[in-house]
Amino acid sequence: MRLIRPALAALAALAMLVSAATAAADEFPAFYRVTGVAHDDVLNIRTEPDAGTAIIGFLRPDERGVEITALSPDGRWGQVNYGERAGWSHMRYLEREMAGNWRDGQTALYCFGNEPFWNMPIFLPTHRAEFHDIDGGGFELVTDTGALPATRFPPVLAIPFSGTREGAAILRGEACNDGMSDMQFGISAFIYWRGDTEALSGCCRLE
Repeated sequence: MRLIRPALAALAALAMLVSAATAAADEFPAFYRVTGVAHDDVLNIRTEPDAGTAIIGFLRPDERGVEITALSPDGRWGQVNYGERAGWSHMRYLEREMAGNWRDGQTALYCFGNEPFWNMPIFLPTHRAEFHDIDGGGFELVTDTGALPATRFPPVLAIPFSGTREGAAILRGEACNDGMSDMQFGISAFIYWRGDTEALSGCCRLE
């Protein structure tokens, strides 16, 4: 019996490590759906990746399209935005619902930045994007799609565009904050216009 208990503990620890490694292999941000939660219950969102911390919100038991932007170091908790702040929900009750990753040109993105304020919906996998700012209003752009230039390590995607203006959006998978809230995003954005010497910077979320 004394030998069995340590063996079981070792197996449990190994299973946890395998689960964490599998989750870490998934690229973030990505869409998830809530699973395994009773219809009369909710999945809590906590301030930290720890069941003993305060609850700041919840996800419904049938909630879909939950954007997980990062994992906790142990892979057991996923970071999710709620209101104007970021929190953590347990990955045991979240199931990935998007195939591929945000770099494959199949997921629409919404990029935005502050000072100056701007936003750029990128409607992948179609060839259309829009750009809006306070000074110039809005205009449409044409993007490349399909086999967009990308790297895996680190995860970076380049989206050339033309139309009213020419340039490119360089999107990088990394932690990003909008500077206006406590929300956390999983993609940083840099917008380069042909002829301009200064680029725009900001964050992106999945659409």
